[in-house]
Amino acid sequence: MDKHQMRRSRKSSNTRIFKKILGALYVLFAVALILVAAGIGVGAGIVSAMVKDEPIRTKEDFQKELDSLFQNSYAYFQTQDGQGQPLRIGAFRNGGDMRKLIRSKNDVSKYLVDAFISVEDRDFYKHKGVVPRSLLRASYQQLAKSEVSTGGSTITQQLVKNVILKDFDKDLERKAKEIILAIRLDAMYEKDEILTYYMNSVFFGNGANKQRLHGVQAAAKGLFNLDPKDLNLAQSAYIAGMVQRPNDYNPFGGEKNLARGKKRMKLVLDKMLENDKITKEEYNKALNFDIKQSLAKPNNESNGYTNYSYIMYALEEEAAEILMKKDGLDIEKLSQEGKYLTTLNHYIEQVLTRGYHIYSTIDKPMYDAINAAASKGLTFHTRTYKGVKEQEQLGAVVLDNRTGSVLAFVPTSNNKGKLNHALDAYRQPGSAIKPLIVYGPAMEEGIISPSTLILDEKYPKADGSGYYENAANKYYGPVTVTKALTYSFNIPAIKTFNKMGHDVGFAYLRKLNIPPHKNDTEAAAIGGQYRGYTVDKITAAFATFANEGKYNSPHLIAKITDANGNTIYEHQAEQKQVFSPQTSYQMIKMLRNVVTQGTGVYIGSRVYGYDLAGKTGTTSDDKDLWFIGSTPNITIGAWGGYDHNFRMSHNDKFTKRAWVNIFKAAAAAAPEYFDKNARFQSPGGLRDNISCLDCGAINDYLSKQKKKEEEEQKQRKPNQPGDPGNEPGDEPGDNPGNNPGNNPGDGPGDNPSDGPGNNPGGDEPGDGNQRPAFPPRPPNRD
Repeated sequence: MDKHQMRRSRKSSNTRIFKKILGALYVLFAVALILVAAGIGVGAGIVSAMVKDEPIRTKEDFQKELDSLFQNSYAYFQTQDGQGQPLRIGAFRNGGDMRKLIRSKNDVSKYLVDAFISVEDRDFYKHKGVVPRSLLRASYQQLAKSEVSTGGSTITQQLVKNVILKDFDKDLERKAKEIILAIRLDAMYEKDEILTYYMNSVFFGNGANKQRLHGVQAAAKGLFNLDPKDLNLAQSAYIAGMVQRPNDYNPFGGEKNLARGKKRMKLVLDKMLENDKITKEEYNKALNFDIKQSLAKPNNESNGYTNYSYIMYALEEEAAEILMKKDGLDIEKLSQEGKYLTTLNHYIEQVLTRGYHIYSTIDKPMYDAINAAASKGLTFHTRTYKGVKEQEQLGAVVLDNRTGSVLAFVPTSNNKGKLNHALDAYRQPGSAIKPLIVYGPAMEEGIISPSTLILDEKYPKADGSGYYENAANKYYGPVTVTKALTYSFNIPAIKTFNKMGHDVGFAYLRKLNIPPHKNDTEAAAIGGQYRGYTVDKITAAFATFANEGKYNSPHLIAKITDANGNTIYEHQAEQKQVFSPQTSYQMIKMLRNVVTQGTGVYIGSRVYGYDLAGKTGTTSDDKDLWFIGSTPNITIGAWGGYDHNFRMSHNDKFTKRAWVNIFKAAAAAAPEYFDKNARFQSPGGLRDNISCLDCGAINDYLSKQKKKEEEEQKQRKPNQPGDPGNEPGDEPGDNPGNNPGNNPGDGPGDNPSDGPGNNPGGDEPGDGNQRPAFPPRPPNRD
């Protein structure tokens, strides 16, 4: 090193020493001046001027910071334990933190209060926020570079450091701010209030479940599985002793940590004995207490995200929206303004940190059962999207028809990825939308009835891009509305939608809380939505028919209470009458046919004894597969497909198999929702008097067919196979020469083999206990 470098090094070293001396003198001067200022009542301006960057804080400023001390919120199933209490799902995420606030020092053991005061601040109830002799001693030790510092911070100063400044640097300027704020805080708050805030703010390292423990409530639970009121002397002394070095004294850090912690505990007990807080007998008993044996044992309940992450995240979002509405915020307006996500995240933070207790509608046995069973027997195929392999996904929801409560859901079929396919994935609904946008509204508006004839024929698309087709690329001539829905013909749905008016159909979707996209057009009638819907939303809309036309919004939260047990939200069913009971019942009757002889026959042949009505849905190129089915009590909606729109034609029964699995598992786990004796009840006053939708076209069609048949008849020899109506392979009701509405199977209640609820000429359901006979059906799947 040359002479110049040596001079620079000595100069730098001298500068650092000078700064330390000057800083220490500054603190000593600040302390003296603060005490003088406080003693003679000089205004806050003089005190605050000592640190130019520190604003003058009012009590409101302090309170805002103190209120930021947060605590865990908890989620619960609707299922109760043996004592009639809801089973806890777990604590909401706090970055691995466990927090719960006490309301006063009376919420903790007297031993714990005495332990903190004895070891941290024996003059707490006497001083004005700082203790001059302690500050002077700490300043001297820092100036002398003492290896062992006894510290100079009071409990009030520690609270300021932990909560107000949130600054843990050993910086002299920060120390001066801490002193000033401690004196102001002490002047504004009662001692017991300060002590309570302090005990809520202290960090204690990791607990038995590896969560970071904040506050004495979390420490007592996480270290000893006790409420702080129930801590004994030894446990209280151990917890109070951890404040200085929480990680080193943490008993779950190994035997060395435990030994250090017990040594520190003895120091706390010595201080308590010295300060006459305990007797010698209590002291000896505490020293002999087996701390290790009393430590908490790990459990899986504390973190609900381990086994039920999809439930926890769904509850976070729904609870946040509930709080937003309570504050008068308009969620739709926020979305339009592009402010929804930012606002939602702000309120999710409140959900996680305000100590809420959120009681869900989820039935634990049902949820566990359907998620275990949903994928059984399913075949999974791998497809690759941008180098990433993926398999078919599944999303399903079980809904209570009467309330809209989500009882259970299947978020995914393989637990890969974060997307909740039951609640968050928007998919085109295919033909599952037809009852909601076409047939239900058209019946309600008096445009059609179940036996109304509609001509299924080659029909041009409104945009001129071609013609609509049925799934089998075949047209069936005049068919009833019932038959069109049973076999999911497309052209009758399009014609009905156009006759009714698109705006009318879209208006019903809005009433059902599945509003159309601004780009939706005529194709929406057969499931060609621009964006699509989530499974829970479309399932809730479908459940309206099973609930006598009354719509319930799907929800996962039944009640929310605050940290003190006060109810701040309780779900109130606000049923909206969208369809009349008559329209709803007639829709149910038609949808029964779907599962007994139509596109849902796979379901009907495997679910016995229930009064079941449902609808399939398949989008173009078989990219989305749906089935939504209702009994009088519940509705289950299921979707299957790939996340990146691969075709499902190789696995066309994927969703139907899953739906059967889910139904059977749910019925076994929660039979109270699956009563085989329950039947859809006719409200009476049913109307079925609209003969045809496009009568002129049907008459022309029939006239042409009649002439064609007459010509063919002339060319045939008598009694030859192929006579009209007797050709092998004819589907029921396909012969255009039959009289409208009289074909077997065409109208509701006309086919004795139709299954439950379709007895000849009757509105009431049959017993539904026999496996139905299934007539042949058109070859289209949907």
